[in-house]
Order: sequence, then C-alpha cells, then structure tokens
Amino acid sequence: MNSTDKEFIAEVYSLIVQIEELIKKYKYEDRVMSAMLIGVLDVDWDDVERTPELGDELQLKSVFSYNLDSSDELEIMKEIMTHQFQDESDNLDDLLGGMGISLN
Repeated sequence: MNSTDKEFIAEVYSLIVQIEELIKKYKYEDRVMSAMLIGVLDVDWDDVERTPELGDELQLKSVFSYNLDSSDELEIMKEIMTHQFQDESDNLDDLLGGMGISLN
C-alpha cells in the first residue's frame, strides 16, 4: 500500500466518522440502518497476471462501519445490496415493499 492509498483510506475513514456523528446528532441510531465497506485493492500488477483468480496475491485494505441492531437487519441490507447490484433496473420501492419496508 503506497502513501496515496493510505491517505485515501484515512480520508474515507474521516468521512465515515462524520456520517456516524451525523446519525448520533439527529438521534437516529434506532432509525438508520447502514452498512459501509470501502476498500482499495492492494496488488502489484507487475508481479501477477491480470486474472480474476489472484488468490493470495490480492489484498483489500478497507474501512467499514455499520449501524445494525440484529442479524435480520444485516440480512435485509445484504439482500438490498445483492438485488441492486444484480438488477439495477428494478425499482427500490418494489424491493423494499417486498420486505415490509416503506420509504414513506
């Protein structure tokens, strides 16, 4: 990890802390569900072939934060992320409605 990567991760961490403080400022700890993982791939491309299966050659330097009260909330977040990643054309209201969650 080079110095630019470290600077980037440090700045991302600072922004995550700001988001966490904002949630607390509004006393939304019990109302906000959040899950963040931001990472930088750390690999020396000169030493490996550019293939999807890098194995031990690839590392993810990351920072993360979550505001979840249960494994059920974690599952909801994972389902939302999986669905949105696989089929971006679907309407978020349809997804949330199927889980008993409303944006209203």
